[in-house]
Amino acid sequence: MTTFSPSTTTTQLLQTIGDNLRTARIRRRKSLSDAAQMVGVSKSSIERMEKGDPSVKIGVYLAAAEVYQIEDTINFADPAKDTIGQALERQRQPKRIHHKENKKLDF
Repeated sequence: MTTFSPSTTTTQLLQTIGDNLRTARIRRRKSLSDAAQMVGVSKSSIERMEKGDPSVKIGVYLAAAEVYQIEDTINFADPAKDTIGQALERQRQPKRIHHKENKKLDF
C-alpha cells in the first residue's frame, strides 16, 4: 500500500487554510475545545486542521468554515476561475461554424 505524500504546493495551501481557520477561531474568542464541540470533532482534529494536516478530512475544514460563518469565502475549484480548463474548452470548439443557407421559396 502506498502512502499519500502531498506536494509542496498542497502542503502550503493546507497550512494557509489552517492558519486562516485558526485566525477565525481566535477572532471569535473560541477555545480549541469550543471549536471541537461546535464542529463535532475532537480537539486534536481541530489542532491538526489548524496545522494543515493532510490527513484531516476536507469535511472538517468545511464544517469549521461554516461554524465560523466564513463559508462564503471558499472558492474551491470554481469553474469561472479555471483558466486552463477554459482554454482547453475553447481549443475543442470548432474554428468555423458553417451555416446552412435558408432557401426562401417564393410562391
